[in-house]
Amino acid sequence: MSTATVPVTNVATVSGHTIVGVPGRFVIDARANHLVTDSRFGPGESIQAGELLLSALVSCAMANFEANALDQGLPVTGITVEAEHARGVEDPTRYDFTRVAITVRGIDQAAADALGERFVATCPIYNTIRRGGGIELGVVAA
Repeated sequence: MSTATVPVTNVATVSGHTIVGVPGRFVIDARANHLVTDSRFGPGESIQAGELLLSALVSCAMANFEANALDQGLPVTGITVEAEHARGVEDPTRYDFTRVAITVRGIDQAAADALGERFVATCPIYNTIRRGGGIELGVVAA
């Protein structure tokens, strides 16, 4: 039996660090992009982790709908996506629900539904939230 590992491709990496003197405020780095975020216990001025999760979902939905409409030659004139979730009441380590509402302008309902089906079939962010996904944690004291 081979113990060779399967090569991993398309890996995205994001890192973050604290800001000395500002508890609950962090800088997140993705490639050459930098974003200031706050924890829910921090200053509360910047986007928070749960909002970043929803932002990823909204961004993926807009990109997916736009690309598929273009591929199919659909005359989409605009896309609006709203997402919301609520921290668990009984289990605050989870969200009780996540809701996504997508409005597509310029096409009929059948075409919009088809774009929605394609989104559900192909978006890794949507499907990870919907089905859950594996996760690993490593902690090192330095």
